[in-house]
Amino acid sequence: MISRPEVVSPRPVYNGGSLNQRDYQTPRGNRPVKARKRSPLNLIALLFTISIIIVFYIWNKISVNRLATEINELTNHHEKLLNINEFLRAEINRKSSLERIEKLITTQRLGLVAPKEQPIWFELDESRIENILR
Repeated sequence: MISRPEVVSPRPVYNGGSLNQRDYQTPRGNRPVKARKRSPLNLIALLFTISIIIVFYIWNKISVNRLATEINELTNHHEKLLNINEFLRAEINRKSSLERIEKLITTQRLGLVAPKEQPIWFELDESRIENILR
C-alpha cells in the first residue's frame, strides 16, 4: 500500500475529541448601548435657523400685503387721472368748436357780423393792374 500524505483542512472539523475549557465559556456579548449626547450648540443652531426661517416668512407675507395695498392705491389713482384726462379732452373739444370761436372772437371782441348776402366774384384785367402799379 501506498501511503498518502495527510491533507490538513483549513477549517476545523469535529472529530469526536474532547473540547477545551475555553470552548465551554459563553461568547462575549455586545457592549451596552450608550445614549448619544446631543450638543447644546447644535440644538441652539437648529432653533436659530428655524426662527430665522419663520421671521423671513412673516416678513415676506407683510411685504406682499403692503405691495398689494400700494398697487390698489396706484390703480385707483390711475383711474382718477384717466377720468380727469377725459374731462379735459371734452373741455378742449368744447372750447375749440368753431361756433364758440366765431361767437366769442368775431362778434363780441371785433364787432364783426356774418354777411347776409353772398360775395361777388370779379376778375381783374392784367393790363389794368400794370397801369395802376406804374
